[in-house]
This record gives sequence, C-alpha cells and structure tokens, in this order.
Amino acid sequence: MKKTNLLILTLLIANFSYAQTTLMDSIIQKNYSTFKKNKNNTFEGKGWDTLQDEIIKNNSVLLGESHFTNEVPYFTNAIINNIKFDNYILEIDPYTTNTITKKIKSLSPAELDKFRDESGSALSFLKGETEFDLFKNIVDQNINIYGAEQISLFSDQLLFSELIKQSKNTKAKEIYKQMIANSAAYDTKNNSTFYLFSDDFVAKMSALSTLNLSANEKEQLAALQLSKELYLNRIHGLRIQYIKHLVIEKLPEWKNKKNLFKYGANHMPKGESLMEIFDLGNLVANIEEANYRKSLHIMITGKEEGETLADLDQYKAFLTVVKDDNWYAFDLRPLKQAISKKKLKVEDLTLERIIKGYDYLVYIPTLTKAQNRGKKDH
Repeated sequence: MKKTNLLILTLLIANFSYAQTTLMDSIIQKNYSTFKKNKNNTFEGKGWDTLQDEIIKNNSVLLGESHFTNEVPYFTNAIINNIKFDNYILEIDPYTTNTITKKIKSLSPAELDKFRDESGSALSFLKGETEFDLFKNIVDQNINIYGAEQISLFSDQLLFSELIKQSKNTKAKEIYKQMIANSAAYDTKNNSTFYLFSDDFVAKMSALSTLNLSANEKEQLAALQLSKELYLNRIHGLRIQYIKHLVIEKLPEWKNKKNLFKYGANHMPKGESLMEIFDLGNLVANIEEANYRKSLHIMITGKEEGETLADLDQYKAFLTVVKDDNWYAFDLRPLKQAISKKKLKVEDLTLERIIKGYDYLVYIPTLTKAQNRGKKDH
C-alpha cells in the first residue's frame, strides 16, 4: 500500500511539473517578437517597434545588462538616437563620470584618444570602445549624465590627477602627486593587491585629513575611503545603499524628466534583486509610482563567447523559441500575472525574480566581447 501511495504521489508531482512547464512554454510562445539590426545603426522588426512604444510611454527606462559586450551599447545607442532622454544614469562613480564628460567636451580627437590610452581601466566600463562611443554620443546629444557607484580600484590615479587641479592647498597638491607616483610604482611591482589597500595610502589619507581642504576635496576623499572599505570588506548591502544615496541626491534633477538607467542586471529589477536585496531598480520604480509615473525594466542577456546552451539552462524555457540570429523581445508581464494568480509556479528563484522584476527580457543569440584600449588592468 505504501509503495502504491508513493507511486501515485510521484506521478502527481511529475504531472504537476509537466503542466507547469507546458503552461510556461505556452505563455512565452504567445508573448514574444523579434527584431534585427539594420544598416542605419538601429533596428527593424516588430520587437523593436514594441520596445520603442513601451520606452516612449514610461518616464524612466532601466536597462539591466550583461557587462562588456558590443551589443548592449549598440542597443542603448539605438534607443537614445530614436527617443529623447533628459538624463542618463550609469554604474560609474560621479567623479570619473564628470572627468570623462569634461574631457570629451574640451579635448581634440587626438587629445581624447591620448587620454583614453593613458587612462585605460581607470575609465571603468568606459574603457571598452563601444561603451565609450555610446557615452560620447550621449554627451554630444547634451543629455545630462549622472554617475552613481563606488570609485573603482583602478581609478585612484585619475581621481588624484583631477584633485591636483581642483585643490588650493599647496601641501595637498604635493601629497596627491606623491600618491599618483606611488600608485603607479605599485602597479609595476605586480602586486596581488591594490595601492588603496597599502600602508602608504593610509598614511597619505591621514596626512590629508589634517589639512584645510575644500568641501569638494573632502567629499571625493571620503568617497574613496568608503570605496576602499566596500572592496576590502565586501559589504554588498552598504554598496547598494551608497548607490541609492547618490541617486536620491540628484532626485530633484531627474524625478520629473525622461531618464535612462543602465546597470548590471542584478541591480535593475523593480522587486527584489537577483542578489536578494532591494536595489536601485526597486527604488526608481517606487519613486515613479509615487509620482504617478511609470518605469520600464528591460533585462538584456544572451549567449556570450565561450558559453554553451548548458550555461543558459536558466533561460531554457525562452530558448525553445529562439530559432535564428534575430534578437528576441519577451514580454514577461503575462508570466508575472500567471504567478500572481497562482496558476504558475517557477521553481528557480532567480528566474522568478527576473520575471517579477523585469517587464521585458531581450535575448541576443550571440554576445560579442567589447575591445578595450589603453593600459591593462592591475
């Protein structure tokens, strides 16, 4: 009797699982469209038309990306070239962002190339050719740019170089020069760590704290110190708090405007993030809702170089309809509705967060790695 009951239970579970898979497949197959690149540096196809219509209707558009690809900047460029935005908010610290913006506006093409070659990884995500070209296009279109992220470990020398220009304190200028030299020398020793973690950095920061510095200098040095602590102690929650703090600081400048946010896919869901925290996407969604406006959350992913379909097992339900090299736009809202009505149960928690947190999933069959320029990473 026990064996019979166990067999019945096993069959019930198997039938339920099959029914859920069938339902999910059915919803996906009814709610996707495709699009492809054209010769005008944009796209054509029903999927692109649908995405444009949705982007136009929403006050803030949040792109959750796979980093360091050529396709995501292409997609973002197509958006800003076809739809007017007031603000662009990205995953780079505000000081590096402002420095790069000023360089683009003030330097000749040859000077700008030299700056990029010398800066290398100090430019963070903008070290990639396609990302930098996107950023330059945004600057050229006079879209306001805001960086909201901790300072990269690679950006210390660039920050000190700018502080030298800004500082009115002679002693501070000398310390900044020493820090640049010591950081550069530190790099050449092939250390397994970074200058920001060194005793010399601690000593120099201590010396700077005793000097009469401008409010702007103090702010940047405090941000650098915080970034060091975040890297050393891996405090993800505090990092997200800092990102949200930076975005909230600029709220008066973007809350009633048309905004484009571009961050890693972990950060942009409107609900709980993929890393089990309420992240920037959740904050923006709530702010827009509180102002009787809407936000649109788009996740962009695909098959990266070196990956196999087994690596994308999480998306297998979507991949069943991917038959060619077109880009695929999946409307996730019907899936979310089915989950809310308890008609659909998604066993994979991360996939459930994606479905609940994003409105669209854009799947790119082939993601190519962006080419970098300039100095190599530490």
